[in-house]
Order: sequence, then C-alpha cells, then structure tokens
Amino acid sequence: MFGRDRPQWLRHHPLRISLLALICIAFALRLYRLDAQSLWYDEAVTADLARRSLPELTRWTANDIQPPLYYGVVAGWGRLAGWSEWSLRFPSALFGVIAVPLLAVIALRLSSRRAAVAADALLAAMHPLLVYYGQEARMYTLLVALGLATAYCVIRGAWRAAPGWITLGYIVCASAALYTHYFAFFLIVALILGDWLERHLSTRATATDLSAQSYRPAAAVSHFATGASPIAPPPFLLANAVVAILYLPWVGVLLNRLAVDRSYWQGEFKIGEALRSIAIRFTSGEAVHEQTGVWLLLPYGLITLVALYRLWRLSRLAGEQSLQARRTLGYALPWLIVPVAGILALASFAPKFNPRYVLLALPGLLLLWGVGLAPRTLENGKGGIGRLRSDSTFAVAGITFLVLAGTWSNANWFFNRAFTKDDWRGLTTFLRPRIADYETVVLVSGHAGPVWDYYAPDLPAVQLPAIDVLDVDAVLTFANTAQPLRSAFAEESGINGSWLVLWQDEVVDPGGIVPVQLELGGREKGQSAQFWGLGLRRFSRIRPHRILEAPPITVPVSETFGGQLELLGYHLMENGDLLLFWQRQVGDEALADDYRIAGETVAGDGTYVASISNRRPAAYTYPVARWGRDEVVMGVLPATDWLGPEPAVGAYTLRLTVSALQGDTAMDLATPDGRMVIELPITVYEFD
Repeated sequence: MFGRDRPQWLRHHPLRISLLALICIAFALRLYRLDAQSLWYDEAVTADLARRSLPELTRWTANDIQPPLYYGVVAGWGRLAGWSEWSLRFPSALFGVIAVPLLAVIALRLSSRRAAVAADALLAAMHPLLVYYGQEARMYTLLVALGLATAYCVIRGAWRAAPGWITLGYIVCASAALYTHYFAFFLIVALILGDWLERHLSTRATATDLSAQSYRPAAAVSHFATGASPIAPPPFLLANAVVAILYLPWVGVLLNRLAVDRSYWQGEFKIGEALRSIAIRFTSGEAVHEQTGVWLLLPYGLITLVALYRLWRLSRLAGEQSLQARRTLGYALPWLIVPVAGILALASFAPKFNPRYVLLALPGLLLLWGVGLAPRTLENGKGGIGRLRSDSTFAVAGITFLVLAGTWSNANWFFNRAFTKDDWRGLTTFLRPRIADYETVVLVSGHAGPVWDYYAPDLPAVQLPAIDVLDVDAVLTFANTAQPLRSAFAEESGINGSWLVLWQDEVVDPGGIVPVQLELGGREKGQSAQFWGLGLRRFSRIRPHRILEAPPITVPVSETFGGQLELLGYHLMENGDLLLFWQRQVGDEALADDYRIAGETVAGDGTYVASISNRRPAAYTYPVARWGRDEVVMGVLPATDWLGPEPAVGAYTLRLTVSALQGDTAMDLATPDGRMVIELPITVYEFD
C-alpha cells in the first residue's frame, strides 16, 4: 500500500498485527446484528432504486437530491448477493471498514508515528457514528471512504513530482465523491485549503526545519519543507479542473433540485441548534439522548482542547515534530471546519439539514484526536525508548475515555430499544395475518411507498398523498383525499375496511384529515397498534358516499379574532371529537409569530367539566404561518380533552379564547364587537 518508500518501522510485526486486529474489530462491529433492525424509509429507497435499471435509477436520482453513484454500487452488489436487509447494508459496512486503514495511512503521512497511526485506527474502528452509519444502507460511509482516499492523494502527492497514479487517483476519488453526495464539494475545498496552507507555511520554514529532512522518514517528506511556492502547481490545478469538467453533467440537476426541493419546511434556520447536534453526533454518535450528549460535550471538549494544545505547542518548535504538527493542523482543521461551515451556510438559504450531512468532516476531528493525543516518549539516553512524557499521561487518559464512551454508545445502538429505527418489518409482520380480503391499506404519508413495497409488495396500498419524495407543501385536505378514498372503497371493489398506517403524517396530514374521512365514512374498530416510529389504526364499514370533498362545517360560527383568524364553524364527530375549522385573514407580513387557543367546557348548569390547554389552533406541526391564505384548516379537540377523561352525553358550552404570540408576549385577540371569549353551544346525544 505504501510503495517503495515504506518506512522501516511499518514492517514491525506488532504494529502490523495491531492494525490488522483493529480492522477486524471494525469489521466485527459493523457486521454485528447488521440485519437486527428493520429498514427505514431512506434504506428502502436504496433498495427500490438499486433494483431498477441504471437509466431509470439515474432519472429518479435526478428528481431527488442525491447523485446516483452509491445506488449504482448497491445495484451491482445486490444482483450478486440478493436484496436482504443484510445484503443491502453490507456495502456500507465494508466502506466503513475501509475507512480505518485509510485514516491510519493519512496519520502516517502527517506524523510518521506508530502511536498516532494506531490511535487513529482505533478511533475510526470504534467511533459510534461510523459504526452506526456502517450499518445503514445509505451512502455516507462510501462518502467518508472516498473523502479519505481523496485526502490521501492530496497529502501523499508532492504535486510537482507526484507519481501519475496519485493525480489519477485524486481525479477518480474526488469525482466519485461528488457523484456520491454533492456535499463532497466542501471537502475538496477544505483539501485545497490544506494544500495551500502547507505550501504557504513551507515558504516560512526555517533553516532548522529544512535540515530536518535529512533524517525524516520518507513518509513525512513532502513539498511542505522544500521551499515550494504557496500557489498550487499546475498538476493540482489541472486535476481539479478535470474533476469540475467530469461533474458538469450533474451541475444543472443539482442547481435545479436546490431550487425546487420541497422536502423541508421554510423558516428560520437555527444555527445554534444545528451546531449542538453536530457536536453531539461527532462525539457521542446517534445512540445517545440529547441531554446526556450535551453533558458529555464537556469532557469531549476538554480532550479536544488538549489535543489542539499539544499540536500547537509542537508546531512552535523547530525540527521534524514541528513540521508534522503544522501539517496535521493545516489539513485536519480545514477538513473539520470547512465542510461544516459550508453545509450550515447552505442550510441558512435552504433550511434542510441533518447532522449526517456533515459526516465527511468527522475524519478531521479524528486526526486531531489521534495525532494530538498519541503518547510521546522520552529517549533513555542510550538511544532507546524510555518513559512517557508527562503530558502523555493526560493524552492516554483522553484516548481511553474516547474508547470507553464510544463503546457505551455502540452498546446503546445494539441493545437499547430507545434507538430503534422505524419498525416497518414489525408492522407488516403483525398486519399480514390480520388483514381481511375486504380490507386495504392506506399509507400516510404516501411517499412511504418504497418501504411498503419492500416488506409488503403483496398488500396493495393507497398512498396519500401520491408522492415519491416528501413534499411539505403536499398537505392533505378534504378535497384532495375524497377521490382516491372513494375509489379505494367503491362498492364494486368489495373493499369496505382499512388499515391506516401513519408515518410522517404530522408533515402531510397535520390536521388528521384522513382519520376523520375514514371515521366519517365508517367506524374505527379500536384495534390500533403502535410500532416504533409508526402508528396503525383499523376502520370498518366504510361507505364511499360518506367521504366528503369539503369540510363538514355543520355549525357555522364566523367569528374573527383580531382581524387575523376566523373560526368558520365546527362539527361534532360521533365519537365525541370536536372539529374546529379555521381560516387566516391576513397575509404573511401581518401575522404574529404564533397563535394559541385555550378554553374551558361547562355543563348546562354551569358546572366546570374540563379545560383545554394552551395549544395551536390546528396541529402543532401546522402553525398558522404554514396555512394558505384561503385554506380552511381543521383542528381536532379529542373528546377526552374538551369533555374530560370520562365523556358523557349532555348539553355543554365551550368557552374559547385566541391569543397571538409576538416573541415572549401573548395578547388575547378580540372579536369585532370586543369579546375576548366566545361561547360554542354543543349537545352530545350519543357516542359511537
């Protein structure tokens, strides 16, 4: 792997055995319980795309946001190994294992120290975030591996005299990374910056630094200390130009998707929350509760500061170790910072963000930890190795903490049900023996089609809305659900029952339109079930003519609050739930930050029955700012909320207030005649 310039110490058997052992540990961790959990939606998309033809796969990804390379890799693998959960996830596990020796090689190039190589290999093998995504059928470990390979080519290549295979390797790896995920662009920028820093610092090298080359191991020799120009040489510029040309066919697709992508809510991007999420994932991984992760940031932060301090202190010295420390800082810091900063900056314009998007920046942190914390020893005066340096005790303690904390987080991932993925496998296993011939499945949200087709291709499903990719603007209404539901339960079909599968319904059906339609059309059988991340409800005796195209406002009200919100009316369901229908009356510029309703119910004799806690007029995930100007929005007050824990028939009055929130200040809104409270008379005759 290292070529003829392989340093003598790398042939030392204990180190080679240690590296091999760490690679085996990484492999074992990523294969352990690889298929224990269900595929979740994103993984099912991988399965769906990989089973398509290459042209169809490419067309689909052009309408999504991710490039096609990873799906093509899984497509080739799946045709050989099959489409089981284990098989689909194995490429990610393999790429995660490959990342271990790649990071070790980079640590070698930067430090030429056995301890740093072993430390980085250990951290890469054990890091909980790399283990987690090494068990997910998505492109993130491939992206990390390609990023590491690209970085190796940059760090290995003294570009003025680099072997041709290094330049070619850079072009291939960088292009492949971009066709895996477009965020690889930010890593390339970071590596270009690292190369520039190396050249810039080399022009300031002292005579002592230059003389150090006479005894430095070949692995650490580069243009860093050769007096190279800080301007990137022609081979490197040419290599990046070729990468840009190779990516040109996808640039138009990328720009179009960034412009039209509606898989996220518009709104203010909270950069502080994003940074906190990144810090927790980069330290504790995915399998930790947020509050615990926040507390653990204290020791992780201290360890990181110790690593940075040790590297900074070495960089202030003269000689070989100074050059190594400067190179490590010059590459690792941009590697960590530039992708995170670039992705967060992009999210501030298009607020779609998940911490996994910045996973390709994690190796920068691992390099700082591994090289910065690697123990250093003192010579014993006879040319041998003596005791550890005094500061190495803290460094060893830091590495020990990182390994133990990573082991704990990995154990959470393997054994703690709180970190279970959406259990589609469990739901379909439960449903298959129970669904009757006269029943169908209704999927909300409809873009769950790929995961449903993976686990239950034999069970037809009505997808509401009928979308392939999440669209936060595709909100369900009475109008756009009536026709597909009427068709599904048409008399001639013989279908009059439904199992309603709820997943991400808070996005596309925040008001609960579909359950109300099914309740209006029939009756809920009370055989609901819960699976991790999913809901399941059963309805029977559904009649298509009872499914409505318009909101069922049986009692008009037409009360306007503060000239901003109007309560159009309400409808009492046979199960006692109360439907309130709202409409906003002003444009975006006149809206308050948020709105709340509250109230209390009294019986006919004036006795108190129940209180309605402060809540949004509709669902929490559907604030007024998301409502259309003329949209009629439904809010549901469950019977147990407005009638108390034991609802009973009788005559009631619901006293309702509406308030506007501006910052931390709440102001009650009045009706045109000055009333702060309106009274809704409601009579409950029976419950069904």
